[in-house]
Amino acid sequence: MSDASLDHKLGPPRSLRSDEIEIITKLVRNTPFQEKILAAIGGTLVRDMPDGGMGSIKFRQKTAGEPIFGKQIAEGAFRDADGVPVSITLNLDKSGDLFELDVFKADGSPVVRYPDLADLEIIERHGNLGFPP
Repeated sequence: MSDASLDHKLGPPRSLRSDEIEIITKLVRNTPFQEKILAAIGGTLVRDMPDGGMGSIKFRQKTAGEPIFGKQIAEGAFRDADGVPVSITLNLDKSGDLFELDVFKADGSPVVRYPDLADLEIIERHGNLGFPP
């Protein structure tokens, strides 16, 4: 699939919703990325990804060209209202800018609701938040 065809399947640019900001804020809390990400999300535009209603969003890039995935910086998990496990990861592009908030529901069905922040468990790997460098 070409970058152009993927771009047409993304939703129109929009501002982050308050629940998305809250999730991103919790994901990056106490990480080396906290200050940079929190400063960047205020005026950030995103586009809904064609993921069957799971809720993934792609961050609109400041520069021309298609961004390339760089690394995952944070991961969380919760159970949706229907009891199905959901994983949320926050990813940066190769330039270190926000790339996507990837939401994946274990059974592939649409997410019923984003979690209450108290229900969002931050995943730690090897004693660190997110994946090790």
